[in-house]
Amino acid sequence: MNKNQKSKFIVLLLMILFFGIMLVPAASATPEKTVTEKEGNEPKSVDDSQWCEWKQAHTVEVEVTTVYDYKKDGKLKITETYSGEKLKGKFKVDKLTRSQTFSVEDGEEIAVSAESGSLKLKPGDQTEIVTQESILLTTEDDPYKWWGTASSTTSITASSTVSSTALTCPQWTYSKFTYFFKTYYKVEDPINLVWEDKSLSNVKKVIIAQKWVDNPVEYTHYLPYPDGSWVAGDGVADSKYRISGGYHSRLWEIPGGNVVSNAHHDDNFFIIPGHQVDGYENTETKVTGFFGTTYGKYWLDNVYYSDYYNAHNDGSVTLF
Repeated sequence: MNKNQKSKFIVLLLMILFFGIMLVPAASATPEKTVTEKEGNEPKSVDDSQWCEWKQAHTVEVEVTTVYDYKKDGKLKITETYSGEKLKGKFKVDKLTRSQTFSVEDGEEIAVSAESGSLKLKPGDQTEIVTQESILLTTEDDPYKWWGTASSTTSITASSTVSSTALTCPQWTYSKFTYFFKTYYKVEDPINLVWEDKSLSNVKKVIIAQKWVDNPVEYTHYLPYPDGSWVAGDGVADSKYRISGGYHSRLWEIPGGNVVSNAHHDDNFFIIPGHQVDGYENTETKVTGFFGTTYGKYWLDNVYYSDYYNAHNDGSVTLF
């Protein structure tokens, strides 16, 4: 090798090392998702602008006070209160409160899992945790009208192109608060599966055939329907109580003949409050495996990522 060739070789080697160093951290980085980030090139199934406008109008900053009251009889009562000037200014209420009670076997010491940290509780203990949160909240007469967001969509599969000219689909599930005689709904979990022209009973039959159970223990979530009603989900899961965690899916048969689902994985029942979501994509993949061929992915603009529970939804729905 002459001197000139040797110099070129050294320069080339330095360039390879430089770009190798630059690319390694970039490839391993996993930035937190935002609620507006789109992954891939999936066709849209919703009008992003309509959703963004509704979301902006219904986002409220609140103070969340959670009281864990572990009674000596083994009952754990969790009371969650939302308050704050912005809540009062928008909804004319001082606070919204809801409670849930859990039975703890043999009055054992329990772990409370919260974003501020973990703590242990024994029977007779009571503790309070206060956090600040940004939530999406609405009234029963002001839902996001997902049924008015139909668009012409096209999905590319490995074998063919499938066109859906009127795919209407809700994006999120909701939990419920009541205050005197008025009902409020808070946006909760993303919808991630859709079966076109299928009945709820037929979809459930396939899932239950995989040794899942009907009517599991679950938090009740709702969807708004065009007639003004709010409909509770119909749950199935890989076990009734999911004591050590497990797969869970809420199902709705929506107007128009489609079935939608919020499929997810729950965490350990004994880490209070229990049955918090620690995975979406893994359960979407698992349930998809029960049905075989899919018609592709559609963008629903419901990206979700939680650092604390490590639960990620990519913003797209799998269509059957």
